[in-house]
Amino acid sequence: MNSRITLFIFSLITLSSINAQVSFSAGTSLSSFSGGQSCIVDMNNDQLDDIVRVSSSQINILFQTASGFTEQSFTPSPQQQNSPSWSIAAGDINADGFNDLLLGGGSSVSFIYNNDAASFSADNSQTDYIFSQRSTFADINNDGHLDAFVCHDVDQSHPYKNNGSGVLDEDQSLIVTADLAGNYAAVWVDYDNDRDIDLYITKCRQGSSHGDIERVNLMYRNNGDGTFTEVAGSLGIADGEQSWITVFDDLDNDGDMDAFVLNHYSGSEADNSNRYYRNNLMETGTADFTDIIGLTGIAANDLGAWEANVGDFDNDGDLDILSELGKELYLNNGNNSFTGQDLSLDEGAIGDVDDDGDLDVVYYNTLYTNTTSNSNDWIKINTIGIQSNRNGIGARIEATGSFGKQIREVRSGHGFGHMSSLSTHFGFGATEVGRASVDAITIYWPSGT
Repeated sequence: MNSRITLFIFSLITLSSINAQVSFSAGTSLSSFSGGQSCIVDMNNDQLDDIVRVSSSQINILFQTASGFTEQSFTPSPQQQNSPSWSIAAGDINADGFNDLLLGGGSSVSFIYNNDAASFSADNSQTDYIFSQRSTFADINNDGHLDAFVCHDVDQSHPYKNNGSGVLDEDQSLIVTADLAGNYAAVWVDYDNDRDIDLYITKCRQGSSHGDIERVNLMYRNNGDGTFTEVAGSLGIADGEQSWITVFDDLDNDGDMDAFVLNHYSGSEADNSNRYYRNNLMETGTADFTDIIGLTGIAANDLGAWEANVGDFDNDGDLDILSELGKELYLNNGNNSFTGQDLSLDEGAIGDVDDDGDLDVVYYNTLYTNTTSNSNDWIKINTIGIQSNRNGIGARIEATGSFGKQIREVRSGHGFGHMSSLSTHFGFGATEVGRASVDAITIYWPSGT
């Protein structure tokens, strides 16, 4: 046995309503703090999600406790050189049990090391210019240590290789991506179910025209030997419509990862719409994609949004979409269609910050607590790798039971800028006899076992 999980299982014994509305508190104001993108992650290794806010000089953490939050502010020594004005990612870089941070600013990146949640120190040694957009952690070369990948708006993106001791340095040989600008968002996803992580880059380039290569989305397939091949065109997902963000998750619960792409360009260009790409792998045996946005109930031409993320906000067993679209929440009906709902929020970091089993949202200085009233079943899983990286980032988790099968992947840095929880959340709804049963939890670790 080379790895462990922390597993919380709750079964509640009443029937749930179908397609019920999701509700959030009007918004609880947190203490005022001027910082960058929102972050939800466990910072003191107690298996509870905390709220992290970072400015150019301080790190503010609201530690979750049984009775609420305990707030502390820290000044890193040495101090970081930028705030996460564009993105933030979290992960245990040096495998000491405490999550560290990656800050993506307008001209550089900083790595912030968490010293047992008692102090913090910054590594500002990466002096090369990078207009960082989405920052991510992933074990790119699958050696058991977390690397980083940061999208560069005006040049080739930067991968950072972990030397095995928690020190990261830019290394373009880690993954060779196109020497092009316009890199807005990245998501590591196993789109072809071959048990290794692939990379999808969402592209946007100001001032470019339709067909410009710098705004065509890219998919780098992991060949399993330390190399990657760009294959977006052959998969049908080489979108060139000024995309800002792509989310990959199993939106139809069929066992493969689908994609939802938010496009931003509002001009009069051909074929200008958002995309909902259904993965055909489980139906045809081939991992290519078909755009079925017209069948989903999501407004294809509701353009201009720059943030989206997913989660099972009503714990009914399928994944919903939170975004900046005209309808802020699209509730999944379970049949490749969605029902739009208006909310008072439209983006933020996602996680269970009150430990009650449903997903909350933090947007800068405001906490939106999920107050949805139902008795749907749920679990949370915190992965702890031994041969794999400490967080288990890149793992595929499958839950099977009376509800069928659901899959999730552990990721650091998805959506456009915020950092959502590293805990893996499943909702299961409830069966006709009043409770869902979980028969098995299977984890496919990056290490292969």
